[in-house]
Amino acid sequence: MDLHRLRCFIKIVEEGSVSKAAEALSMTQPPLSIMMGKLEKELGVSLFDRSGRRLTLTRDGEFLYQRGKELVASADNMVKELVEHKNGSRGSVSVGCITSANLFFIPEAVKKLREESPNIVMKVKEGNSAYVLEELRNHRIDIGIVRTIFEADDLQTSTLMTEPLLIALPPGHPLAESPSINIYDLRGEDFILPISSHGSGIAEEIIKACQDSGFTPNVVYWGTEVFPMLFMVMKGVGISVIPYNFIQFDWPGLPRMIPLAEPRLETKLSLVTLQNHYQPSIVTRFLDITRNVAKGLKVEHTNRAGT
Repeated sequence: MDLHRLRCFIKIVEEGSVSKAAEALSMTQPPLSIMMGKLEKELGVSLFDRSGRRLTLTRDGEFLYQRGKELVASADNMVKELVEHKNGSRGSVSVGCITSANLFFIPEAVKKLREESPNIVMKVKEGNSAYVLEELRNHRIDIGIVRTIFEADDLQTSTLMTEPLLIALPPGHPLAESPSINIYDLRGEDFILPISSHGSGIAEEIIKACQDSGFTPNVVYWGTEVFPMLFMVMKGVGISVIPYNFIQFDWPGLPRMIPLAEPRLETKLSLVTLQNHYQPSIVTRFLDITRNVAKGLKVEHTNRAGT
């Protein structure tokens, strides 16, 4: 199969029309249409349903699009591997991560990688777990860092770090001076919780812990990012549940964050890569650096807990 034709077909699907794809490919529409006709003749299938006004894939077209992306990604990786064999010191690493990873891990990991290999370029995409996993499966990033718990046969996951959960309390709250909090002490409170876009996460852990203690939490706000939820707490809207690393931000006005002692709940950050997928040495090096950065934060957690 001609990879150029396949790339053009994928571009048509992703742009939504032949004309837009032709513009993106810096060519005119008629040659692109002729090329697609030749591809269909070569494969002996119809790729597009041409009965309506909108461009629609046939089932064969949908199959070719999904498998074609894998084939093109594999070919691109082969070229990257050849380049690495030639010099091994230049390239790029693409990471998709949730906000907390971009705050606590990525800056230090990028710094260390740049110190080792100044010609390495980092590309970071920030978003929720569902977005990160979609980017990974579509071969648009090399590594994902997510917090939610999930199972998938096509992905390989490993725990990067485990963090205790803290309870963020609004100003003047009766429990604000407590050294730790029991989940039962929070009955009757209004909760501000992070919504899980994929799999299960902090909210599911808290809701189960509350129910195990004999009450159902009254959730008044579902958020996607920690800082906006902290600001909601500061405004007195309710209490929230925060991963330990956010205690590092000693900013004026941030709510008091108290350890949750009973039950002791934790949240995990996970590294995610594609199963059985070639990883360039640059990506492998960045994974090792990120794990070492996480180990440093674990030591800091232990030291602070002991003081």
